[in-house]
Amino acid sequence: MAFLPVLLVDEYGYLTGGEATFPVDVIEHDWESTPYPPLSGIAEFDWEPGELDVQPGVFRHPEIRDWVCDETAWSVLSGAAGDDLHLIGAGDLDGKPLFVVQVMTVLDIVDREESIIDTYPTYEILRFPAFRAGSEELVERRVFRVPGSFPDVFIGARIREELDRAGVTGFNYAPVPFAGHAPA
Repeated sequence: MAFLPVLLVDEYGYLTGGEATFPVDVIEHDWESTPYPPLSGIAEFDWEPGELDVQPGVFRHPEIRDWVCDETAWSVLSGAAGDDLHLIGAGDLDGKPLFVVQVMTVLDIVDREESIIDTYPTYEILRFPAFRAGSEELVERRVFRVPGSFPDVFIGARIREELDRAGVTGFNYAPVPFAGHAPA
């Protein structure tokens, strides 16, 4: 099983600040294929709470492409799928260490016949993918993107299990089916 982890911004809020440490304009950076340069220092973040008024383990920052993780989330992710991740740098939230993370791995495992794809005259958008049958084992311990859906990050079932076991909050998980299998 694979999942699309969706950050729960309404429930957990989001981070602001830290821009003084961004070495390259985040809007102009090629996030799909180029590691973002290391932060120029420790990013000082502020937290805008959500409805739950509880800090999550994984935060959303409006200018950072992927995730800002607390120590527990970073420990789980780097231990389970460290080769898939690029650590951009460290941050601080009221004395609490945070880790700015970019997902670099791209796996070309989309089953186009089973996926929902919007086709326009000059381009396509992969609205919701299905992964090729037989790729279950390949993705179970991975954090990755797929071609045609670069803003989305996917995780394998083992990564989700480890995040859940560690009590990492901040995500809702949408199951991504494998071709020929109904989502669980």
